[in-house]
Amino acid sequence: MDGKSTKRIGLVIERSRAFGRELCEGIISYAQERDGWEISFLSVADLRSRRKRDCIDGFIARITSEELARNLKATGRPVVDVYYERPHRGFSIVKTKHERIGAIAAEHFLDRRFRNFAYCPYGGGRTARYCQLAFKRRLRREGLSCSVYSGRGIGKYEFDDASVITETIAMPSDAKSLETWVLSLKKPVGVFCPGDLRAWQLINVCRKAGLDVPRDVAVLGLDNDVIICGSARPMLSSIDPDTRRIGRIAAETLAMMMDGGPAAGPVVRQIAPTGVVARKSTETIPVDPPWLADALVFIRRNAKNGITAADVFKALGRSHTAVTRAFRSVLGTTVQRSIAHARLDEAKRLLHDTDASIKQVASLSGFASVSYLLQSFTAEFGIPPGAWRSRRRHLANTAT
Repeated sequence: MDGKSTKRIGLVIERSRAFGRELCEGIISYAQERDGWEISFLSVADLRSRRKRDCIDGFIARITSEELARNLKATGRPVVDVYYERPHRGFSIVKTKHERIGAIAAEHFLDRRFRNFAYCPYGGGRTARYCQLAFKRRLRREGLSCSVYSGRGIGKYEFDDASVITETIAMPSDAKSLETWVLSLKKPVGVFCPGDLRAWQLINVCRKAGLDVPRDVAVLGLDNDVIICGSARPMLSSIDPDTRRIGRIAAETLAMMMDGGPAAGPVVRQIAPTGVVARKSTETIPVDPPWLADALVFIRRNAKNGITAADVFKALGRSHTAVTRAFRSVLGTTVQRSIAHARLDEAKRLLHDTDASIKQVASLSGFASVSYLLQSFTAEFGIPPGAWRSRRRHLANTAT
């Protein structure tokens, strides 16, 4: 390889967490398409060494301290910050669109008919603050509010010299305070935690306190860390921030900077999350009587399998008349309409998250035919499914 064309890229990103690993995967996927990019993983200690710093042509870093920022600044090389706790002059920023994360969390609980809400951060940080503001803002649009946990000394979020963020999948030091808080909340309640570890901890605190998850306390996390989400009992629902895309856009931004741009100042790019990966920890709908909530959960689970209203009556072991009356009086709808809406929700998810054809989307979401999907989708959302997908992807690919 021609030494003059080689670009040595330094990554200061922890790899102990799924978020950091997926950032690196996105960066590496871009690097593999570039001739001459060589990736080096650096620690905070490495950046204290001028010799090690000076051989790097550009950096992508999770800048969590002023010392780290100073050492990167001293290199005189382009830097892309993918943590963004504090803006630093001359550094470009690629970050999660926090306001969308908070809105998605609120909408997830609103769609499940919750009326009580809470927010449970782990430590401080810009992400936690921005997600809280967006979560509360979306609830205020519905005339609703939320309780916020404000325990002290609830965790640190910083690199050590091995470039590992100090998180352990274990009960927190503030477990007792957390238990007192969650017991004080009006139930049933939907709780958003801006981090999967905190959500895992909250689920375990609830279980110890005798609270049912999700019937008493539904818990939603952030990052979709499959190890943490999968080890929670019940399994944890989480927002996927599209971390690999953040990493890829960071690499694209660094390439632009190393090629001489932008001349007007640093780039700030925000990446929208893909949505909620729903699992058992939020699989509930708090309505009375309880069997009606079971009916709605059954519909959400099975609408894509082509169920009919008769299947719902059979699953509940209740008469057509009793179920129909409850749907009309409590929910203001019918069983069949609820099934249709669940199929549309699944169709939207498939259109957003997969490359399945419209014919495949119709089949996988439980519609009897493509024409029925087209008719139902257009009537509900005012746009055909193919156009809806194109619009969403255009918006997702537009960085601001």
